[in-house]
Amino acid sequence: MYRSPREAHEARIYTGAYRVYGMIHLVPGAGTADLLNQERPYLPVTGALVYAPGFRHPPEARELKASVNFLALRKERVQWVAGGRPAEPRTSPALLERRRLAFLFGDYLLAGELLLPRGVRLSDFLSQAKPFQTLKEAGLHLLAPDRPLVDPDPLERFPFLTVNLRLAEGVVEAPGEASDPRLTLFG
Repeated sequence: MYRSPREAHEARIYTGAYRVYGMIHLVPGAGTADLLNQERPYLPVTGALVYAPGFRHPPEARELKASVNFLALRKERVQWVAGGRPAEPRTSPALLERRRLAFLFGDYLLAGELLLPRGVRLSDFLSQAKPFQTLKEAGLHLLAPDRPLVDPDPLERFPFLTVNLRLAEGVVEAPGEASDPRLTLFG
């Protein structure tokens, strides 16, 4: 069987049941979303450390559940990934626009910029796009009743994340000019 060359990249992979720290292996020039959007049902992870579910980084030593040389992780269970490499758009930048979005995951959300085709409604994009998308200039924000929807200071910042649109419990788009001042992330 022919094997294309791969580049190893550190990654943190979040599912509803685990946090997995390890190495993912990308084809040169491809991004994390490209790997996750392939039709193969499993994501190979080498040197995997499997921790209890959560979002805080770094995890505490007592949260370690397993350490394995190889783990085949079901892609359909992956909520989001920090690490690897951002996927590059396969269309002209003139046909795309950046939109500020927030993806809800339990008691936190991930907010950042997503590239969408210019003029396309968000609901149409979400129903037709591949599940894994690159979210740039992203932040992880806690949800709490005494805070705005998104606190201006995230718990953690990322240059990019790969988010599974199918597993986000909700998506919030940046409000227009007459915005609720509690939505501080969006201005």
